[in-house]
Amino acid sequence: MKLVKGLLSLLLALPAAPLFAAKAAEMNVEYSIVINAPPEVVWEVVGDFNGLPRWLSTITESRIVLGKNRQEGAIRELRRANGTKVQEKLIAYEPWNMSLGYTYIGGQVGATDYFPTMTVSDAGEGKSKVVWKARFKRIAYWTDEPPAGQDDASQLAAFNKVYPMGLASLKKVIEEQNNQ
Repeated sequence: MKLVKGLLSLLLALPAAPLFAAKAAEMNVEYSIVINAPPEVVWEVVGDFNGLPRWLSTITESRIVLGKNRQEGAIRELRRANGTKVQEKLIAYEPWNMSLGYTYIGGQVGATDYFPTMTVSDAGEGKSKVVWKARFKRIAYWTDEPPAGQDDASQLAAFNKVYPMGLASLKKVIEEQNNQ
């Protein structure tokens, strides 16, 4: 009987072992930009959870599929320029702090444990500072040998491309709108 219990214990432990073999590192990106417009004007655009296609060229369509725009719990479905879709949930929305946070909940996600935030603050002289940052792990977080294109360097490179490009576009859209 001891042998059977021992073998059973060993068999139950073996499938779990690979889960503990690898632990992907948490990565971070953070970018900021100063925009020549008052914080209230900038927040009107940044705080629009459904408004990414207005300023982020990698997103061609956004629609709220659950809840209401600008309210915690809202879920948006985004269509990317490459045709893939992803769903994101608004997990923090603080208009008094001009800050929001969201996460992936489905679709073709670009990372796991993805928690980005965007914050608008007063930069003085009628200008605003926007900070867009995120923490995340690679998609294949469970393995030491992720598939090609899903390694830490690839995941980090993707966000290090999109975030500054997105902020530059946000600046252009808001400043052009503000100068009209």
